[in-house]
Amino acid sequence: MPTRTTPSAATAAPVLRPLSHAVAGALLVLAFGLPAASPARAQAAAGSAAAHAYRIPAGPLDAALDRFAREARITLTYDGASLRGLQSTGLNGSYTVDAGLAALLAGSGMGAVRLAAGDYAVRAVAAAQSTPGAAQPLPTVVVKERAEAETALTPVTGNVARVSRVGTKTDTSLKETPQSISVITRDQLDAQGVESIAEGLRYTPGVVMQYGNTDLRYDWLTVRGFVPGRYLDGLRLPFGSRGYSQPRIEPFGLERIEVLKGPASLLYGQAAPGGLVNMVSKRPTTETVREVELQYGNNNRKQLGIDLGGQIDEQGELSYRLVGLARKSDTAYDYVSEEKTYFAPSLTWRPDAATQLTLLAQYQKIDSKGGGGAPVLTANGTLYTSVYPALSRSTFAGEPNFDRFTNEQYFLGYEFEHRFNDSWSVRQNLRFGEVRADTRRIQAACLSAACNPATLARYAWAFPETSRMWTIDNQLQGKLDLGATRHTVLLGADYSSERSHYEESSLSILGTLFNAYAPVYGNYSGAVPPVATRIEQDRDQFGIYLQDQIRLERWTLVAGGRYDWADTGTRTATTTARSSVSQRDSAFTGRLGLLYSFDNGITPYVSYSTSFQPTVGTSRTLEVFKPTKGKQTEVGVKYQPDGSRTMVTLSAYEMTQQNVTTPDPLNTSFNEQTGEVRVRGLELEGKVQLDKGLDLIASYAYTDSKITRANANGSGVNTTGNRLAFVPRNQASAWLDYTVQDAALAGLGGGLGARYLGESYGDNTNLYHMPGVTLFDAALRYDFGKTNAQLKGLRMSLNASNIFNKTYVAACLSAAGCYYGDGRSVYLTMKYGW
Repeated sequence: MPTRTTPSAATAAPVLRPLSHAVAGALLVLAFGLPAASPARAQAAAGSAAAHAYRIPAGPLDAALDRFAREARITLTYDGASLRGLQSTGLNGSYTVDAGLAALLAGSGMGAVRLAAGDYAVRAVAAAQSTPGAAQPLPTVVVKERAEAETALTPVTGNVARVSRVGTKTDTSLKETPQSISVITRDQLDAQGVESIAEGLRYTPGVVMQYGNTDLRYDWLTVRGFVPGRYLDGLRLPFGSRGYSQPRIEPFGLERIEVLKGPASLLYGQAAPGGLVNMVSKRPTTETVREVELQYGNNNRKQLGIDLGGQIDEQGELSYRLVGLARKSDTAYDYVSEEKTYFAPSLTWRPDAATQLTLLAQYQKIDSKGGGGAPVLTANGTLYTSVYPALSRSTFAGEPNFDRFTNEQYFLGYEFEHRFNDSWSVRQNLRFGEVRADTRRIQAACLSAACNPATLARYAWAFPETSRMWTIDNQLQGKLDLGATRHTVLLGADYSSERSHYEESSLSILGTLFNAYAPVYGNYSGAVPPVATRIEQDRDQFGIYLQDQIRLERWTLVAGGRYDWADTGTRTATTTARSSVSQRDSAFTGRLGLLYSFDNGITPYVSYSTSFQPTVGTSRTLEVFKPTKGKQTEVGVKYQPDGSRTMVTLSAYEMTQQNVTTPDPLNTSFNEQTGEVRVRGLELEGKVQLDKGLDLIASYAYTDSKITRANANGSGVNTTGNRLAFVPRNQASAWLDYTVQDAALAGLGGGLGARYLGESYGDNTNLYHMPGVTLFDAALRYDFGKTNAQLKGLRMSLNASNIFNKTYVAACLSAAGCYYGDGRSVYLTMKYGW
């Protein structure tokens, strides 16, 4: 059974406790300039008690305890197996924490014991009474089932998460966060055989894979019509000046993927209004983790993965995690392959129950011959096949001796947290990262409007980019009672600094025409063309934010504001000119959300949020562009009964973005900021346990995107009234997963999924129309240890995507800018854990 260890004050190393308080005090002073609380004051505060009103319905004891712990703001641990089948009569009235626990546990044979630092543990009555004094610490290991010990960072059993930090930066129930959030758990990633971040989000409403999960370099996504900000463990990831030095995060090293939909500048600063994607790394745990996996699939895919972790010492003060992966694979495209190495060690130090420091690091290298993804093909022969026959999906339009993509990235940082008492805590998260990406490709070009795939021109070009980024986030969290209201206050200050260097070569035209139907290679020397453009860009952002989560009986109000200062310096040098643009932007953003919690798990909400995003460049009159501004109004309802494995969210929203650049009507060689975009939508997402062993994930999204204001370009084309690129009006998916309950077939399970992506456009002029497509996925798995004790820990899974090998065009940006979507992929994975 998974365990969680809480060392008592008596067993904690005496020499480490003063050190931990000193470290906490120093970091707090650094972050906020505030005095640190003393250990004596923390103990005194922990011993204080106040009565609060509770309305907890009768039902399973573990569910009642979970709800009480959330409302009382305490850490409560217990052995889940010992409570299985026990019922509680509920709680209705005003109680202190001790009295409330006693009432909930009455008649169950269980009792509550106060641990060090104000935590509580539920134990059998005999064990609880053997402890002299309710306020005495227990120098024991407290065991609790993984599902019930859930926090925003810990593993989740099944597909349904209950708690997240992405929406509030505090451990908050998802159903009590007044904004739409989707969480893809580790169990869901494993069940669906996910091999990339984009693939992990294919069953999430409002999220679109722009190139059909065929790019080995990046995860190109849109959320509610906009490119989302990307975060790892709550900190912004590098992006570069052109977006080519953004990292590719390996899903094998993740505990979950979170999608926060709508403007999120209150907590994260500059961002597009569509939302953000946050990835949560696997972390050290006191639970023992020992797992190795071998994978083989079509296209000669071979992969080895390891995941090791656990306590280093008996007291659990030190724990570690080591995640690694090596992969070598061909692809569905001729001459395109991938070699990948990933290594992520981490270490956690817990000198006492109130202090935790986690060091996180990772290194990754990708080497892809063939340029790193699906070759770029022409619209004729892919999107249009009435005049020219369809090109094979495996068609390679580059040169095997030239096309190549390499990426080398590393990150190093820490997460520090210290609780001064039951009410106040401080967190500081810091990370440094570097991404070096180098792309060389030969691409096709049309010689005429007819664009015959048998007579294409080709050109060679290269565009390497490097980015380095520091980011730090300081948070002070307090829990206060003011009259009848209960507050969770968050004061934060964050800073990020990114330095990027981009080079783009001139275009070297190949002298021989290319027949995509009968390719002939070897007509290029392989020389990299000379650099034609260099861009150096510095981006700095500093922001301060304040958020208050106010609870009054069943009502919760989330209100907050933030002010940012963003400096951007861009220096561009071409073969004929040099330019330098310095921009200093500042903006106030905020959010206001209100929700009401019913006892049956239904929570309706309404929210309003804003965002800003700096825009690089100058107008015809050399005025520096202002940031774009976004705003969204969202109403919705969430349903998650206490103790259940069900989460349903229905939301409706309207979002606008202003100060969008559009051609200047006086000189279309320049832009002005009079453009505007509007997105309206309806989203439904449900994760439901239909029966024991039977789980359903289903979603639907209706997205009405519209360019509401724009000017004509130099060719007289005006996009006003058009839809945004890559945004289908309709999107739906369903995944049904079943684990056999019959004892003779124990360990056998599988899933079947269907995804529908409606018709969309590949460009904002709406010239290239891509029809809708429905794709099917499947999974089969078997746990050998369920029927044979000697094979305990051995598991097998078979995952297939696009099982009918449907050929479709995922994106078409121009006459020579089209991409086929991913074909059928089949992976067999063997895992052994011990």
